[in-house]
Amino acid sequence: MTLSGAQIRDRFISYFRDKRGHLHKPSSSLIPDNPTLLLTSAGMVQFVPIFLGNAPPTNPPRAVTVQKCARAGGKDSDIENIGRTSRHHSFFEMLGNFSFGDYFKKEIIPWAWEYVTEDLGLEPERLHVTVFKGDEEVPGDDEAYDIWHKTVGVPKERIYRLSRKDNFWGPPGPTGPCGPCSEIYYDRGPEYGCSDDPTKCGIDICECDRYMEFWNLVFMELFKDENAKFTPLASKNVDTGSGLERVALILQKKNNTFETDLFFPILEEVSKIANVKYTGGIVTGLPTTPSEKTDSYLKIIADHSRAISFLIADGVRTSNIGRGYVLRFITRRAARFGRLLGIDKPFLYTLVPTIVRIYGDAYPELKKNEKLIEQAIKEEEERFAKTIDRGMKFLDELLQEKGDTVDGAKAFNLYSTYGFPFELTKEIAEEHGKKIDLAGYEEAKEKHSGASAGDQFNVIITGEEAIGKILKEHGATEFTGYKETSGEGEVLAVLKNGSLVDEAQEGDEVDVILSRTPFYAESGGQLGDIGVFENDDCRLQVLDTKKHEGLHVHRVRVQAGAVRAGEKLRLAVDQERRNLTVLHHSTAHIFHSAVRDRLGKHVAQAGSQVGPAAMRFDFNFERQPTKEELADIERTMNVWVQENAEVKTTEMTLEEAKQTGAIAMFGEKYGDKVRVVQMGDFSLEFCGGTHVASTGSIGLVKIISEGSISSGVRRIEALSGPKAWNYISEQMGYLGELSDKLKAKPADLASQVDRLQAEIKAKEKQNAELEDRLALAKVSDLLAGVETLGNVKFVTGQVQDVSSDGLKTVATSIRDKGDDMVVLLGSIQGADKVSIVCAVSQALTKKGFHAGNIVKEVAEVCGGKGGGRPDVAQAGGKDTAKLEEALRLGRKRVSETNS
Repeated sequence: MTLSGAQIRDRFISYFRDKRGHLHKPSSSLIPDNPTLLLTSAGMVQFVPIFLGNAPPTNPPRAVTVQKCARAGGKDSDIENIGRTSRHHSFFEMLGNFSFGDYFKKEIIPWAWEYVTEDLGLEPERLHVTVFKGDEEVPGDDEAYDIWHKTVGVPKERIYRLSRKDNFWGPPGPTGPCGPCSEIYYDRGPEYGCSDDPTKCGIDICECDRYMEFWNLVFMELFKDENAKFTPLASKNVDTGSGLERVALILQKKNNTFETDLFFPILEEVSKIANVKYTGGIVTGLPTTPSEKTDSYLKIIADHSRAISFLIADGVRTSNIGRGYVLRFITRRAARFGRLLGIDKPFLYTLVPTIVRIYGDAYPELKKNEKLIEQAIKEEEERFAKTIDRGMKFLDELLQEKGDTVDGAKAFNLYSTYGFPFELTKEIAEEHGKKIDLAGYEEAKEKHSGASAGDQFNVIITGEEAIGKILKEHGATEFTGYKETSGEGEVLAVLKNGSLVDEAQEGDEVDVILSRTPFYAESGGQLGDIGVFENDDCRLQVLDTKKHEGLHVHRVRVQAGAVRAGEKLRLAVDQERRNLTVLHHSTAHIFHSAVRDRLGKHVAQAGSQVGPAAMRFDFNFERQPTKEELADIERTMNVWVQENAEVKTTEMTLEEAKQTGAIAMFGEKYGDKVRVVQMGDFSLEFCGGTHVASTGSIGLVKIISEGSISSGVRRIEALSGPKAWNYISEQMGYLGELSDKLKAKPADLASQVDRLQAEIKAKEKQNAELEDRLALAKVSDLLAGVETLGNVKFVTGQVQDVSSDGLKTVATSIRDKGDDMVVLLGSIQGADKVSIVCAVSQALTKKGFHAGNIVKEVAEVCGGKGGGRPDVAQAGGKDTAKLEEALRLGRKRVSETNS
């Protein structure tokens, strides 16, 4: 049976949703909610809170997903194998079905077999399965073996018992849930094997492409404790993972995933741009022939272009840290392989329409952000294009140096100066049989800035044990802050450095979790509340409020007495701070609507922070807005404020909210129930924050700054209410002071400043002309001391009371007196500043005299540096006492060059 990638995706969802009663959950973003993750790298990521017991199971307690996944860095990365094997990718789609304490092995194993043999039509005789064989700590999975053999009917000779390395999952940390795995393999035929000898090629023998694993069942049935003891879990879970690309390869009978309909149109497009032909065939390992190398480069580019498109669509932007670094690395890696195909101009961005055509129906975010994705990729390509040639030349020089190790500091210079990610330098070095001095690289990086990407790709589902325990025992915190800013709550737990403690005493800084709270926990860009907790025995200053799953965690400092679990506390939010935060959060909604209204509906929020001090709003836009556009946005905002429109908040299901057309706020995590905030007829957004009752309460909005924070991302800062009025009053004060000093009305200040600037410029021009005349007056005195060194006339000396520019004027004027002149002049510009100029006749530059080289060496004597062209160069120094010595060295070098 031949099915397209889209059909496989649909059939998988349909089987588990319609036939097996699963809840279909859409793919979560590649930017995970889990703070321990850099990117979403597995299908189970969005269900981590459920596996932890920190969130209730879905209803029903079984789910099916097709999850976007990225593995382009860190220990899980497959980056080096991409293009060399038939199945590795930096981005892939994971078909997954999950049971949360519902069905288990006796149900899912027959279902898996039914789906792959009947719905997909795979030949049963070509399928092999594996189970965990057991070890000294955990017994073998005889239950799974018996179901495969006795219930499903798989012959014993096609069931393999493998070790923990191959068939056991987790725990990801020292403790946590874990369990055996069972996998399904497809025999692609002997032509894909590494040997005709069955003792050398097999599932439990080699890792060649003949037997392809395409289905993995994880049975979370055990818990490993701190004593390394494994005990059965009361609630057993199932996590199924199947790579869509691998299933497509098998069903479409292709040599590799790049030849399936999920990839081949992209690869063909790259082939056209590079004017090369894809030959195909069965290739594994390092490519050796020219055609194999070309094929490999085409595959890498096709893979990377797909990955970066999905990353950008989900909100990732290039940077030098975190996921932005990953995006930059794979974009530049793809660009480098484009160079190897002869493509010397930006081209990756032109592949976006093809990618959208293949994936846009399944992932609407690609269609919605198509132009933005193109722009972001093009800009990164253009940045790298400016330095790649010089960087490659520098790297080539490093690779030609003796030894098998590239100097780490020089490798870092490739990154800091030419924008070569470390991984790219490492890869190119390995192609030449060399390695990078990692210690030297890290030392240089630490000196430079210390910023880099974190290695956070493994799913951590053990969580913070204490927090998880509290959540299980007490459930989520009851938040009352939408209606009140004070109240009473019971202390459920006190944590110090992440561990539960009996009490906290005066001076301690700890985390307190309450049964109920009016304190807003930081989320969706809104800062957490601060304030006071107290009772008759203690007083706590609340420094911040954060959210962990459903718990509000209050960071407090004990100011008096002691606090213990079980105590009742009076709770009071800092009312003034909350009020200002509410104004700025409401302003963020109004700005979002106004900027989209004025600059276009394609403008998307890229981040925000709202607190008592200001509103900060980041948005994707390809250019700097004009002053007129910003003024228009501000006017629109204030018109909406003056309308005093009612602000309505409605709670509804996520699906109902989507149907209203409400815009999701960047950074907000949404559950099955969401709050939708409507302001008049101009703003409708998902938001769990706190807002005004009507827009008139905002009072006034004033934009105070606008600028770029990264490529294609702009940042606006604005003030509302009292903050805006205070700002305007302050600015009017500055304006009045300036008017008084310049004796001009505010409306005339600009023209008055223009007039003063013109006068200053004229005076500066006059001064420069006078300095040149004074400097040229010294020429005759210097020429009187001309010295003949062989065939060269050499003029040197210290020149006083002349600027650096004047010194250069004198030097070039003397040089132009003949075609055999070398002039070296110095001047003391201050207590610790020396200026040095060297000028050489054009004819002498062809005979080995180089002003830049002379002045560079001379300046070093004075503790300075410099350089320049062969005919004229300038340098600076700090040690004025050594100027005469430096000039003597210059004379010596001129004499040596002439001999």
